[in-house]
Amino acid sequence: MNLPSTTTDSSPVSKTSSVSKKRWMAALLLCAILWLAATVASQFLPQVLLNLPLVGITFALVGVLQLLLAPVAIGVGLSIVRLQFREIGLTTAEWQREALLGLAVAAVFAALQFLIIIPNTGGATRSDIVANSAQIGDSIGGVVGFLVLAWAGAFSEELFFRGYFVTTLRHLFGNTRLALTAITILTTALFALGHGYQGWAGVIDTGIYGGLILTLLFLWRGRLTAPIVAHAMWNTYPTLARYFLY
Repeated sequence: MNLPSTTTDSSPVSKTSSVSKKRWMAALLLCAILWLAATVASQFLPQVLLNLPLVGITFALVGVLQLLLAPVAIGVGLSIVRLQFREIGLTTAEWQREALLGLAVAAVFAALQFLIIIPNTGGATRSDIVANSAQIGDSIGGVVGFLVLAWAGAFSEELFFRGYFVTTLRHLFGNTRLALTAITILTTALFALGHGYQGWAGVIDTGIYGGLILTLLFLWRGRLTAPIVAHAMWNTYPTLARYFLY
């Protein structure tokens, strides 16, 4: 099975060939539940324990909690199927080149989004612009908080959706063109629907970029560096633009 390349010489297939599909599916279900719980907990703990409103600088704490909790959840899923993080693409191999690629992908889409798409689909009145502007608030502290979340959230989501989810589905269904197409569609749909709080405009944008483009980028590169940077910068550009432009 031709899984994404890693820096290790040991094949993940040789280690996991004896793992049954039922075990893969059980691990995926458990990991998804744990990761979702970690994501929800990162948002509710600051509100419940510290009585902080979920707005502005509070998102910095949300990001830190995601950064701490998400890898634990995914690590549980990996241990069940005898994989390590590097075998789902979390590696420093050629990280400079991969990071530059991620920056370029994000810059191209950001230019397309803010010069063409957003101005012609509602501008400041778009549902995703309104939702995220309310979350950021009116202070520079809100921008800082959202920037922390931009990078921490990108790491958490890429580690799960591209690293764990896509890799697991490839083990389950193989690497035929039909299988990869189905995996890409499913990953795109789930990722987009997970951002439903942004309204349909946000769901569509997120589906195209955060779902489709980043999944294809991971399948192409076989590493998480480019998708993480592309995702984080895609979060960063709108955060700055929404505060200073909208």
